[in-house]
Amino acid sequence: MVALDHSAHFDTPSPWRPSFTLVFFTLLALLVFTTGFALRGFGDNGVRFGTQLVWRLGSLVFFAALVIGPLGRLPSLHLLADKSRAMLQGFCAVLGVYFASLLVPNLFAVSDGVRPAGITTGMTIFILFTGSVTLVLSAAASRSLCDRVGQKACRAMLGIAVAYFWLCYSLIGLAHISGPHRPDNYYEFSVILMLIGLLARFAAHFVSARRVPSQ
Repeated sequence: MVALDHSAHFDTPSPWRPSFTLVFFTLLALLVFTTGFALRGFGDNGVRFGTQLVWRLGSLVFFAALVIGPLGRLPSLHLLADKSRAMLQGFCAVLGVYFASLLVPNLFAVSDGVRPAGITTGMTIFILFTGSVTLVLSAAASRSLCDRVGQKACRAMLGIAVAYFWLCYSLIGLAHISGPHRPDNYYEFSVILMLIGLLARFAAHFVSARRVPSQ
């Protein structure tokens, strides 16, 4: 019979701690929502305006995540080279606040002052699908998961999730520009940002591909 070695050391998993980026962008998104909510009188219009502002904040953080990697290839900005994953986690934090701002008010919404109105079917589908993609993006942006599933699988997950959100912001912007909507310069601006982010990614990939053969 094998004797137990009581002196053996068993590693216990360290408790999960949110990163500074995750906390910062969560608090920033909450502040943006609260500001929009207050500016429109703490009513239904305030909830809609605050939610809209958080979604637009997400587009800015997403754009930063797209360009921060290519910018980190510049000698003077090399410190930014490994910040892309952190920005993607910050983007997921902003979207978490966005989903909460959609869900929580609607759970207590009252239609005609009689009964809870709940959440519409279209909103439910959007939240479930986009929320699932957000979870995939958040997991793929974690280096610990990449060490477990492999870099190829992690890059594939990141690529699919990033492409989805790029299409979301681009197509929503184009729909508002071309459709019968009230003029809003934000949508033109968001489409321009998505194009710049895409070009920055292509340029970084092109430079990397040119360097590999020379090495």
